[in-house]
Amino acid sequence: MTAQNTIARNEKLSGMEAFESPTFGSRVKSMLKLDFYRLFSTPAFYIMLLIAAIIPAMVLSMSGVDMQTPDGVAQSTIELTNTWQMIESTGGSAVADNPLDFAGFANINMLFIFAGLLMSIFVAHDYSSGFVKNIFTVHSKKIDYVISKSAAGVFGGAGMIGAYVIGTVIAGLFTGKAFDVNVSGLIMCLISKVFLMGVFCPLFLGIAVFFRNRLWLTIVFTFLLGMMLYPAASVATLSSTVVIMLLTLAAGAVGAVGFGSVSSLILRKRDLA
Repeated sequence: MTAQNTIARNEKLSGMEAFESPTFGSRVKSMLKLDFYRLFSTPAFYIMLLIAAIIPAMVLSMSGVDMQTPDGVAQSTIELTNTWQMIESTGGSAVADNPLDFAGFANINMLFIFAGLLMSIFVAHDYSSGFVKNIFTVHSKKIDYVISKSAAGVFGGAGMIGAYVIGTVIAGLFTGKAFDVNVSGLIMCLISKVFLMGVFCPLFLGIAVFFRNRLWLTIVFTFLLGMMLYPAASVATLSSTVVIMLLTLAAGAVGAVGFGSVSSLILRKRDLA
């Protein structure tokens, strides 16, 4: 009888465990697997990586080339003599003087906007296909969705930064630009850029979940807000130190928590349709 009672009790406990709610960790892990699988299956992700790699080639090839303004006056774009100036984004200060200064806009900081656009496509597809309802049927906590989407966005942004660096190196070799650089400053600059994705991606996620399946509105507001915040990404330069890296890490953490909370609130207050 004792053995039978033990077996019965174990079967009862097993049945109860089957109805237990999954833990926070297991929910997030499951959501992350889903989002990263979808990220690697999304053509837009690879298109963004390709664009990120092509931009440096375009800018370095146009460096110093005379351009015609609308009034017919020839002006020269900024001369980039060092390949790593693409990482430091040195052209932005002269944009107001020369609207044709392509380097002033299409530098590495543009990738923050690209990460937002990728986030917009990701979220809009969830709503337009109705897949978001299936997600919240299994993952009832809105915070799971926010954490997973933000992580996928930061990963995508980091991938774009990597592609941009590879494109910069290749373009620098083909155009014969110098490669003189403080290696530690370059590394900390790139790491700081990745940390700053923690600020931008949750912010753009908030815009995406607010407009839901209206992709065109999400893209417009993402681009406009991204351009407004564009100078903030310039805090990380080739002269970056450990202090800058830690500050961007702190900013990324605070931004992720703050904007992530806003996104979660929007999801709780708005219908999924």
